[in-house]
Amino acid sequence: MFFVRARQVGILLICGVLMVTGVAVPAAQAQAPSNPPYTLKTEPADLSAARNGDPVRLTISGLASGAQASLKVCPAVLPDNLIKVAARPPWNRETSVNARVNAYCGGLKDEFIANAAHMDSATGRRSSRTGDIVVDTQIPLGSSTPKPIIWDPLYTTFNKNAEGQADKPPTVSWAANPDVVDPATGAKTRNKYSFRCDENNPCAIAVTITAKNADGAFVTWIDSSIHFTPSQQELGVKGCKGAGQHTLGASMPERLGRAAVAWNQALCAPTQAEQPLNIVSETENAGLTAFDKGTSDLVVTGSGNALATQTVRDRQYIPVGINAAVVAAVGWSPTDIDDNGNSLNAKFTGTLRFTHDELANMITKGGQEPDLDGRGGIFRNGSPLVGRNPGLVSVTRENEANAARARAGAESLDFFGVTGESGPGTVPFALSKVLAEAAPSAWVFPKKGKEYFGELDGKSPGVISDLNALDPGAFSLHNVDAKTGQLAVRKTVQNGVVGTGFVCTGGCMSWVITDLATARAYGWAPVAVPDGKGNFVAPTKESLQLAADSMRVGADGTVQPGTATKDGAYPLTFVEYLAAPVNPLIDATCKPMTEKQAQLKAVAGLASGFGQSLLPPGMTPLSPGLAATVPARVAKIGTGTVQEACQEREEAKNPPPAGGAGATTAANSSLTGPSGGTGSPAGTSSPAAATGPAAAAAPTPESVLAAKNLAESIDIPKFAGAGVLGALVPLVALVILATLPSATAYVAAGRPVPRWLVVALAEIAAAFSMLFGLLRRKTAGGAA
Repeated sequence: MFFVRARQVGILLICGVLMVTGVAVPAAQAQAPSNPPYTLKTEPADLSAARNGDPVRLTISGLASGAQASLKVCPAVLPDNLIKVAARPPWNRETSVNARVNAYCGGLKDEFIANAAHMDSATGRRSSRTGDIVVDTQIPLGSSTPKPIIWDPLYTTFNKNAEGQADKPPTVSWAANPDVVDPATGAKTRNKYSFRCDENNPCAIAVTITAKNADGAFVTWIDSSIHFTPSQQELGVKGCKGAGQHTLGASMPERLGRAAVAWNQALCAPTQAEQPLNIVSETENAGLTAFDKGTSDLVVTGSGNALATQTVRDRQYIPVGINAAVVAAVGWSPTDIDDNGNSLNAKFTGTLRFTHDELANMITKGGQEPDLDGRGGIFRNGSPLVGRNPGLVSVTRENEANAARARAGAESLDFFGVTGESGPGTVPFALSKVLAEAAPSAWVFPKKGKEYFGELDGKSPGVISDLNALDPGAFSLHNVDAKTGQLAVRKTVQNGVVGTGFVCTGGCMSWVITDLATARAYGWAPVAVPDGKGNFVAPTKESLQLAADSMRVGADGTVQPGTATKDGAYPLTFVEYLAAPVNPLIDATCKPMTEKQAQLKAVAGLASGFGQSLLPPGMTPLSPGLAATVPARVAKIGTGTVQEACQEREEAKNPPPAGGAGATTAANSSLTGPSGGTGSPAGTSSPAAATGPAAAAAPTPESVLAAKNLAESIDIPKFAGAGVLGALVPLVALVILATLPSATAYVAAGRPVPRWLVVALAEIAAAFSMLFGLLRRKTAGGAA
């Protein structure tokens, strides 16, 4: 077994070396010898883990000036049943790829958008700047419209041995598609051809390329080497036995789904055990209430108790990742030209820079007439925002009104450019908290009348928890057209994703208020916003970790969104916390559930430990300061008494009023907008239950800083053999480099990580535990 593992690790090390030295193999490359050489690759490279609607980019490189390409969706295996088009016998077989693609491919209806698949009509022209053909499209899932195929015997409209006219063949001996007569109606039907793309039916992308060959003549060929296997959007855990007696109920917002799937599989897939977590996707306030009443065993939130309506159940907030609220651009910008000098739209992937005032105006001043006062006029020609951002300058039209509309995303009577998920959550809470403090004069509703904003007409919405609070009146000004769930949000900006619709002719933008992990998953471009010194800061791993280490710590022990103070810190950062009960889990009769309790501690330990390596793109691992707080918090899980747990459950059903005897309820006092009611001013901490045993003091900024300094100053003493182990650490890091990108590809796509990969990751974790366990034992021995 040792040699088998050694061989596997050796292979992984080789892969790691190849990766860090920049050696890459195109995702797909195939052409006939007579065609000019080229490379064809996709991003992401592995489309077997793709989900319906996921963005995909095809890049064709190495072709001469004037090259272009078009796409069609095909079945993975093209039927080879065609007859050559001929006026009369002999009927020869038609085996050319071109004829078969034209006959059998295309016509796919994408179930995600309930319309024709964009991939079937996507085209690209060669850039004069880069020399590449880039096609941005999305993965489709669905089936093609059934159609007759005249020159396929099984689907032809010809009749066998039919009498022909003077200019038609007298007989068609090969036809094998007779009429089927309905005995009830007498209607006649024939077989029609259709194919499907889904998890059980892989498909191919037929790329028709036209380019100059070595002789300077244009030639056309088809590359069908790229295959994809689309799955539905649902997140699910596979490779395990499913939910069991000891499976935990876990409430969390949708943005945590990919991370939760990865954590689940890391625990149960290696042994095919029961699923540790039953993931319940719900808004954070609903999840916190379910946790408090005991209907969920744990909950994930980004703002501690801020969104809780009650906090009877004693809890520990364990940091499991760093995320951020973002305003993301979704669209196309004509920032390139093709070989003929024509404007060439490119999917926007850059970073736009917005001031706090501009963000505040964009989501409080209405979406109509952006060429006048809509969106605060920030998208008009010559505005500071447009002048600061070349990506917006390049979006032009025949007049200012249409240019402003295209930049603002006002593309129809139903959608005016800005969207996001509805329901209480940390994203609107963090964004509004910063804007209420940093842009107080801009963070106000226009005076339009009470039918639009009620008693808040002409006033500030304050700190809100729900984007719907930005349109509180009977008449909507389309500040934010919030939708329920990520899929609905994605469908809303569909035109901006693939560059279709009349507003995208010369470039277009739509805007999504979301979190960074979601924006990265869907290829949306987060904007940069000012830090405390006015420097524009984009959300990156470095700027998020810097922010997390400079944020205030609230009474519940969590860092407070909107309180980052360091220069270079992204101001809309928040930390994702897993809340677990201090008192033990109990059943309906108040008896302890020991196996389930052990499962809870294992989940908390993995999510805050090794699970950091399985976070999806955009979700940043814990900073050293946050990581230093984890062990003590995990250790407190389940340390209370059964009696206290039983009492909490009864109290949570009918919690006492705020300030009354017994456990307190959270007044949601940090929310001052329409959905928050009245209470203490924005930015103050809401009352909360203690986060640990009574003797433990709540963390203070000073104590957290001391813990950070301690964690960063630890130096393992040297001992005999330490140099050897030290040399092994970079090698293990190479193994991680080789395995984690594959794991990340699956996690980012919301697909289960394959069993072999989970096992490999588990063995790497075991190797780390053994390595550092030895380090600790040697250190202890040296100290003794």
